[in-house]
Formats: sequence, structure tokens, C-alpha cells
Amino acid sequence: MTRILLIDSNPDDLKKMSRYLMEESYTVIPAGSSADALAYLQETDIHIILIDLDVKDPPWKELAIEFRKRYFQRPLQIILSAHEKRRLKDALEEGADDYIQKPVRKLEFQTRIKAAYIRLKSQMRLFEEREFFRQAVKQEEELASKILDRHLHLKQTLEVMETEKEELERSKAKLERIAKYDMLSGLLNRMSLFSIIDIEIDRALRTEDPLSGIMMDIDHFKPINDNYGHPVGDVVIKEIGRLLQETLRKYDHAGRYGGEEFFMVLPNTYKDQAFTIAERFRLSLMDCAIDTGDLELSVTASLGVAQYHSGESREAWIARADAAMYRAKQKGRNLTMME
Repeated sequence: MTRILLIDSNPDDLKKMSRYLMEESYTVIPAGSSADALAYLQETDIHIILIDLDVKDPPWKELAIEFRKRYFQRPLQIILSAHEKRRLKDALEEGADDYIQKPVRKLEFQTRIKAAYIRLKSQMRLFEEREFFRQAVKQEEELASKILDRHLHLKQTLEVMETEKEELERSKAKLERIAKYDMLSGLLNRMSLFSIIDIEIDRALRTEDPLSGIMMDIDHFKPINDNYGHPVGDVVIKEIGRLLQETLRKYDHAGRYGGEEFFMVLPNTYKDQAFTIAERFRLSLMDCAIDTGDLELSVTASLGVAQYHSGESREAWIARADAAMYRAKQKGRNLTMME
């Protein structure tokens, strides 16, 4: 049964949305405040959360961050609601999955919730397939270790290695099929990026190889959208994605973290090497004139580099790269800073 948590300080809106959802046979948990919502979260699993932008103590953004922390290993859909459409569009860049504009209209509301349910099912399949891939790789590595430990004949070893190679190729092909990309930038979307990060962290812990990450934010991106329109901003995002794919190595990964922020995962790379790669991209972007059709734009970016520390969480690693990037912003932008 799909459980939906409604968080809205307006009792009339809360009652109306609850009624619409119960008509569709969802399990509805209404919360009139942020505190009530956090209390419910301690007691039951939630699949979809609808948050009104006007909730307080804590405000909606802190509330959404807390939900993401608690559900980082499980699929979750977060939908925002408010009367002002511009507030919703701006808030969507903070990591929500969709929004609903008030006053709520029954058909649109039920349709958007249905779409969220479909996305949730897709995320669940992705989690299951990622776990399958992880277990397959683990089994292959265990098998290879046993073979080497027993000192099998060279011919037998080569035959097993060939079989393992075929299995690994099939697993790799399966991973590529399930990978989901951001349609605008051509890079990994947020969910796929997190999956890749988890896989590379597991690999780094097993092999004790270095792993580094780069957080990148486009400088002054909001004025580009405000002054030239969102279609021009879309062209900038596309060009950033293209340039990243040209700059990074074939075994590196890049994804759109959210809005104008991007995160790069660099396996078997120390932070000094990552800094050199980040600088190469920054200088290439600075020298690149982006043709938007009606005009050419010069765009810069601020980047932060952080090397993964053994045992830390994905969130802690990303936060350190993010902090380094913000130091670059504070020092005047168009810079690369190391943790």
C-alpha cells in the first residue's frame, strides 16, 4: 500500500487533498505542522511526501533535507505545493521531484500523484537492479580469489577468467541499460549519479584505491535565465554537459546534481590529480564561446575538489566538495578550490 504524507498548515487544504487521495485508495497521513510530520516519520515508512512551501519550524527546505537523509537508501518522491508558480519553479531546483499549484484541482492533483507513484516504482526497480549488479560483482571477485588461492593450472585459470570477463561484460551492459540520464545535459541524472557514487565508494573501500570528486556550479546562472530566458539557460546546460564529456577520462563519471550544479566522480584519482582535471575543465569553459543562436555567451564556473575519506558517507564526501566550491565562490568565482 502506497503511503502518502501530507504536510500543510491550512486545515481546509489538508482535508481536501486527503479526500482526493483516499478516493484513489492511497493510505494518507495528514500532518498540520513540520513537527507532526517528523513524528510520523519515526513511526512508519513513507513513499510520497507533499509539502506546502509555507510550513514552518522547520521550514520546508530543512524538512526536505531531513527526509532525504532518512531515506537515502530507499526511493522517495517529494512534491511541493504553493499558490505562486514562480516560487514552486525556484523551489524545484532544490531537489524536489514535482510541484502542484494551489488551489488544488482534483483531476490534476490525482494525475500528478499517479505520476509520482509511477516514478517511485521506477526508482524501486533501479534500486533492485543496482543491488543485483553489486552482488554479481562481489560473487565474481570472490570466485576469482578462490581460484587464485588454490593455484589452479594456467589453462583452467584462463578459462575461468574468460568466463568472468563475459559475466562482467553482461553485468556492465545491464548497468548501462538501467542507467538514466538527464535529458538536458546528457549526463547522469541525480538518482543514477548517487548509484554510481555508491558503487565507486564500495570499489574504493575494497581495493583501497583513491577516489576524488569535483563539485561544480555555473557562475551567475540565474541572471542568464532572468535576462535571456530559460531556453538560453538550457543551451548553456547542454554545452556544459558536452564539454564535461570531452574533458573527463573514459572511466570518470559526471552527473547533474541539481539546477546548475554538477558532480564528477574520479576513480583511482588523488585530489591533486583531480585538481588538475578540474582546472583543465574550468579553463576550457572560460575559453569557450557558447552559441545560443541569437548571441554568444562567455560562461565561467566555480569548482571544489575533495578526496573520499575511508568510512565516510556519500553525503559527507559531497558536502566537503560543496564547501570547497563555495569557497571558490566567495573568493570571486571562476576558481578551483581544494578541500
